[in-house]
Amino acid sequence: MNTKLTAIIIDDEKDGRDTLKHYLQKYCPEVSVLAEAASVSAAAALIKAHNPWLIFLDINLSGESGFELLDHTGVQETYKTIFVTAHDEYAIQAIRKHAFDYILKPIHIETLVNAVNRAKESAATPPSGAIKELFQVIQSRQQEQRLALPVLDGFIYVDIREIVRCEAEGNYTLFYFHTRNKILICKTLGYYETILKDQGFVRIHHHHLINLKYVERYQRGRGGIVYMSDQSELPVSQRKRDDFLYMLQQFS
Repeated sequence: MNTKLTAIIIDDEKDGRDTLKHYLQKYCPEVSVLAEAASVSAAAALIKAHNPWLIFLDINLSGESGFELLDHTGVQETYKTIFVTAHDEYAIQAIRKHAFDYILKPIHIETLVNAVNRAKESAATPPSGAIKELFQVIQSRQQEQRLALPVLDGFIYVDIREIVRCEAEGNYTLFYFHTRNKILICKTLGYYETILKDQGFVRIHHHHLINLKYVERYQRGRGGIVYMSDQSELPVSQRKRDDFLYMLQQFS
């Protein structure tokens, strides 16, 4: 694919802009840097003038925040935001602001190249219609729903919103809750994935189904690691990473 990706670099430090521009020229020649900015107002004007495909955005901009830029310009289908920052604590906020990727300084070349390659692929292949339709179903849910969990002497009815995550235990599923003790149920995780996938739950791994509202942090990696509100640290499979990140962006 010979797609040329237009880009703008937004960083209040000239050294940071120069370093990133040099790396892009040397390792990502398919990226054409159209302009640079050091402030939110200047960046907003450049986005409007150039309509770039990619925005490389720092978070701290001389007293301003890169998030202010996204709030100012709104969610755009026409460009993708890649945060380039020294601060790892804003990753979840960035994802929920529809960031395409999150690169930590000092920049690792492989990480930058992978982000650009993903941007190239997304230019040709937008998120699957199935994932978009799934999010639309989640948005349309307005009534509180309960789930009947079969136990030895009958059923336990639980509020779906109280389920933090579900974990596969062979042919059983272990339910973890926000306010009650965990429960082991004699049905497979796949069975409950079918029931809960349109309730804000997403399968991130063969063994893990999570409620997106209880995600506290995402750490990059081949697939990555999700940190949940119950202090659990769960692996994200590489195959399921993109769908998970897309759903997390939407579920804010």
